[in-house]
Amino acid sequence: MHQRKRICKTEKFSPVTTAAILVIAVVVLGCNEMEGTALKEAPKEGRAKEKPVWLTSQIYDDYARQDRVPLPFEPVKIQGKRVTVWGRAMQWQKSLLPSSIQSQGRELLAEPMQVVVSLKGKEDFVPLKRFRILQQRQSRVDFLAEGELKGLHFKAEMFVEFDGFLWVNLKVEGKSLKVDRMQIVVPLVAQYVRLYQTFARPLAGWIPDKPLQLPWLADAREGIVNFYHWFGDEDTGLGFTYASLQHWALKSEDNFCTFQPGAKVHKYVINLIESPSLLDGRVFQFGIQATPIKPLPPDYTMMKGSTVNLEPWRAMNQIPDDIDMALVWPVPAGTAMRSLNDPYHVDRKVLEEVRDFCHQKGIAFLGVAHCPQRISPLSDEFSEYADDWKRLPENILEWEKVPHYLTCGKSYTYRKWLFYGWAIENILKLGLDGLYSDGWMTGQMGCNNPRHGCGWEDEKGKRHLTVPVLEGREFNRVMCLFLEDHVRAPLPKTAPERRGFPRYHFWIHSWEFVPSVMGLATEWLTGEFAAYPHEFKLQVPSMLTPEGTYGKCLGLGLFRARCLSTNWGVPNLFDPIMPEAGENPPTDRQTRMALAWFLPHGVPVGLLEYMNAKTVVKVFEVFRQFDARKAKFFPAWRSNPYLAIEAPIDQEVMVAVWEHPSRRQVLAVISNLKVAENVSVQLRWQGFTRPKIRNALTDETLSLKDDRLTIALTPESFELLLIEP
Repeated sequence: MHQRKRICKTEKFSPVTTAAILVIAVVVLGCNEMEGTALKEAPKEGRAKEKPVWLTSQIYDDYARQDRVPLPFEPVKIQGKRVTVWGRAMQWQKSLLPSSIQSQGRELLAEPMQVVVSLKGKEDFVPLKRFRILQQRQSRVDFLAEGELKGLHFKAEMFVEFDGFLWVNLKVEGKSLKVDRMQIVVPLVAQYVRLYQTFARPLAGWIPDKPLQLPWLADAREGIVNFYHWFGDEDTGLGFTYASLQHWALKSEDNFCTFQPGAKVHKYVINLIESPSLLDGRVFQFGIQATPIKPLPPDYTMMKGSTVNLEPWRAMNQIPDDIDMALVWPVPAGTAMRSLNDPYHVDRKVLEEVRDFCHQKGIAFLGVAHCPQRISPLSDEFSEYADDWKRLPENILEWEKVPHYLTCGKSYTYRKWLFYGWAIENILKLGLDGLYSDGWMTGQMGCNNPRHGCGWEDEKGKRHLTVPVLEGREFNRVMCLFLEDHVRAPLPKTAPERRGFPRYHFWIHSWEFVPSVMGLATEWLTGEFAAYPHEFKLQVPSMLTPEGTYGKCLGLGLFRARCLSTNWGVPNLFDPIMPEAGENPPTDRQTRMALAWFLPHGVPVGLLEYMNAKTVVKVFEVFRQFDARKAKFFPAWRSNPYLAIEAPIDQEVMVAVWEHPSRRQVLAVISNLKVAENVSVQLRWQGFTRPKIRNALTDETLSLKDDRLTIALTPESFELLLIEP
């Protein structure tokens, strides 16, 4: 999380016999960015001689060294020049980089990826000369690909890990030769690319029809690096991850990569060298990962999260057997935790009370929400370690009159402190069922702090940002392995067994999603950006107001690029910020609007408390009685065996179905996502003969005429149909 505004949800807890008070506070987070200066490594005066237990403990280091594959991933395999992981494969043939990348049986590359070099006015690609496997383990394989071109020697030192992440260190030798240009060209099958997402807020949605220049800095003022680019559709995609531009020779960092759309082939171009340059000694680093990265739990579409509330009218207390996980918030200041991120100073009594309350209902409890990318002077370790832990240039969030500094996961001691605090002091000692991180644990923000090895200095003495991609991956893998060993969270009573899936929750909130770093999480939380459409340069009503809708604030392209689960392989729960909380809200218009978007896309609800509780309970009671968690889901963008839309043929009008495996029942949702247009949807029935159809919410009986059914829908609305023999 790096947004400047945040809706903070919290409980003020007294003993569980007393009703909780839900406090909804809009906290304006002003970021005061200041240029940092190089800091010396000299120890501070008065530093304690005895090292803290979180630093001397070897548990983080032991997990980091383990050759283990966390659930639900599978070991990586290599045979010849072919590497396979769950659901995907990469093949090397005549080029230095992959000639084939497959996901879910689809070939994503129209042609082999090529390293293209322009030398003396002639353009050539680097052919593969040698390919050698260096090391093979369960969790990772290391190999080397080499090629030569006109006196230049190219070495691609690579590894692939169990989640399909390929990391490339491309090294070049050739002392006396200058090249005019050097690029990596990735030809993508256009048929499977209609969406894109980057780590720049406005750069996401439908694929544009004009070339797209991708800048290194997504937000120069906040120092947010646009280090991840993904191109795909609702089911598969291909992502690219970057850590540094140190050895690149660019005309401008505003176009370090370019996307060139085409009719049958799109081209993604990595612009390594754009002006005459010597290549000797240069190292180019980047990552490649096809998505989805892992299988989804069978009931992901029905997963639900909530802030803990004690009032019986709350949705989580009316349908507790259908709630996956719950959490509390650290506001007002001092409630549950004394800052936004201090795992060593949580209110243990409060958390134990809430844990017991949740466990009595069979709900997994994730403790207190925290911002792991922030530290404050309230932490005991701040005075001694802050200079090493801070992200530079400094980024300060004033929260409850206390400065909270942005941190960097490149710092080894910070990773140790963060892990021990949350894993040992909270999960283990408090018996939690996992964690909710309101932001990334590590590995997402650009930094140039030399104390822990970030950044680089150009010939003019200016320090540049780097991103701790590999360190972030390490931290998240360590946390997952620890959770797998120490947690067995309760499942909702309505859920299937989820055999082969982890029994813990590692839930991460973000605005942009980078599966190469945060994909090891068991769940994501998306959608908060609908409350801040100005971040996408949209002058429309926010979801903080009653006039806000997803059609106005997001649109279908952005929604599908950032809010699905299928194309990532991670259950992506939506944070439905809206002003319909409370026991008796005057309307449920936005709640119904949100469900019209969520249901046909299989988007699970992240924080139920924002929505109209009565409507949420009524709708999900239909799904609970249908036993939807054990049903097969056909999302709106795929055909299904039962219902097809004949008119209107419009991507904003859709049908999706859940098929019960044993009852021969079908539950169908028909949605109109148009902002200002009523539609009359004509459906053709193509399932079993003589079906009985009724509106699942009104109980109205509906009849087919010549196997056709017409449903009238207002803007951004839906209907649920229960169909049985």
